[in-house]
Formats: sequence, C-alpha cells, structure tokens
Amino acid sequence: MRRVDDLLKGPVKSKTVFPALILHLVEEQPDHGYGLMQRIAEICGDLIAVNTNKIYPLLRRLEERGFLSATWDHPTKRSRRIYRITPAGHERLEHIKAAMAPYLASLEGAIGRLRGELYR
Repeated sequence: MRRVDDLLKGPVKSKTVFPALILHLVEEQPDHGYGLMQRIAEICGDLIAVNTNKIYPLLRRLEERGFLSATWDHPTKRSRRIYRITPAGHERLEHIKAAMAPYLASLEGAIGRLRGELYR
C-alpha cells in the first residue's frame, strides 16, 4: 500500500491532510500527542505514517499559530499536554475542508472508476 505522501500529489498535499486530521480529532475530543497518534493509527492504519518526530513539532506549530491551545493535565507537574482547538483552529479546519472536498471527491471518483474498470 502506498502512503498518503505518494498518493496526494495534486492540490491537496499530505502536509495539509495531517494538520486537518489533527484539528479534526482535537475538535472531536481534546487529547495529548500520544493519544492523537493512536487515534490516527486506528483511522488510517499505515496509510499515514505518524511518529513522535512528526506529531510533536506539528502540534507546537499549530499552537504557535493559534490553532490549538494546550495545558498540562496535572496542575503541579509536567505530564501530558492536552490540546484543544481554538476558534482560529475551527476557522482553519473549515477552510482546509472546503478546499479539500472537491479534490477528495475527484480522487474518490477516479479510484471508483479504476476499480470498476479493472474488476468488472
């Protein structure tokens, strides 16, 4: 199976899909980095490779840009950082989803036509 990085070479790149997925998951339920990695693995299997070197820098960037806010889950010691989506993050997610929808629909249609052609 090919990774998203190889599949999405059109107007929507994996560098857009991954932040959108993070924002979407945190919108559904605030979570920490490792929890997000587990949720992505459940949803995507090995289609999107996610590891600590990829997720934590992205979480920090999304927080720096104001799309996420984060707090420590224990008030007196550093433990896990829990990420929540901000109003700016909601806006960004909706913008990405609106831009991505037509491309994903065309990708889905092309895959359906290919499957139909090969397996009729």
